[in-house]
Parts: sequence; C-alpha cells; structure tokens
Amino acid sequence: MAYAARLDNSRRFTTIAGVAAIHGLIGYVFISGMATSFVASVSKPFVTTNIPIDTPPPPDRIPPKLEKVTPQQPTKEVPPIAPLTHSVATPTDQVRIIEYTLPSFPLTGTGEAVTVTPPAPPVTVSKASGVAAIGNRGGWITTDDYPPSALRAEEEGVVGITMRVGADGRVTSCAVTAPSGHASLDQATCRLYQRRARFAPARDDGGTPVAGTFTDRVRWVLPL
Repeated sequence: MAYAARLDNSRRFTTIAGVAAIHGLIGYVFISGMATSFVASVSKPFVTTNIPIDTPPPPDRIPPKLEKVTPQQPTKEVPPIAPLTHSVATPTDQVRIIEYTLPSFPLTGTGEAVTVTPPAPPVTVSKASGVAAIGNRGGWITTDDYPPSALRAEEEGVVGITMRVGADGRVTSCAVTAPSGHASLDQATCRLYQRRARFAPARDDGGTPVAGTFTDRVRWVLPL
C-alpha cells in the first residue's frame, strides 16, 4: 500500500511537470511572436506628406460709392437795378454851425406875436439853518446869579462867549472869546449858559440836524 501510494504520487508529479512545460512552451512562442510583430511595426518608416491648400478666390470688387446728386433748381433772372438819380454830398473837413432862434407865433384873432421861452429851471430851496435859541435869553442869567466875590469887589463888565451846540441842541462846550477882565464873571457866564441855555440845532440843506456854534454876549451890572 505504501509503495502504491508513492507510485501514484510520482506519476502525478510527472504529469504536472509535463503540463507546466507545455504551458511554458506555448507562452514563449506567443511572446516571441508578439515581440517580432511589434518590432516589425515599429521599424516601418514614418513618411510625411504636404497637403496642398487651395488658393482662395479673389474678393469681390467693391462697387464705388454713389454720391447723391441734388437736382439744380432753375435760376431766375434778376432784373438789373436802376442807378440812383440823386447825388450824395461829399463830406468836407469843415463843420458848419447853424444857430436857430425860436420863432414867434401870432395869437389867433389878435395878430400879436408871442415869444416862446424855455421854462426856468426849478429853484431848490435850502433847508439849512443855524443854531437858534429857545425861550427868553434874558432869563438865563439874572442879578441873583451875580458872583459874591464880584459883588464885594463891585466888578462889572461884558463877557463874549462862543458855544458848541450838538445835533441834539445841547451845549457841548463853551469858550470866552471876549473876557470882561474879571475871571469870576467870565467863569459864571459859561457855567450858567451850559446849565440853562436851550437851543434848536443847526440843519443842513436837506434839513438834517447837525452840530453848530452859537455866539452871545452877557453884560454884568451891579444890582441897585
């Protein structure tokens, strides 16, 4: 039994080896044939050929651009202009000045002539005025205002003053222009006028109040 088993195994091995050899031979032949065919196909030369290109036909000729022609209108004959019959004076370098006087027209039914004269220009009335005193100037200074020192010294005299009056009619300044020779009388005159005097302001040509001056004289006489 053991011998028979070894014999069967030996035959089986031989058979498998034979089959493997046959498959190997078939594979070699197949691979060799394909390699020969591939080498033959690769060794074939590659030839290039130029393909001629057809020449395109010439472009169609562009027709010339047609210009629009406007039909001409028939012209009318213009009659010749007749020459001027009057003459034109030629200017000269000299200028002649002609003086005219207004004519006189007779009145209807009387036969008398009336001379036409141009109207006189309007007269502009000026509204300008100077400073004017308001009220009684004699009541601005009385004997009751006599300075005591002048009474004791029995001083008398005439004082001339000039005052500056504003646009509101008030005295803004006073100056002695003609002194009396006594300082007490001069000072009292300006002081009292600035305190008591009332004025209407000066006005320009349009009537607008403006500043001005007012001049006055005061005589100081000792009371009896």
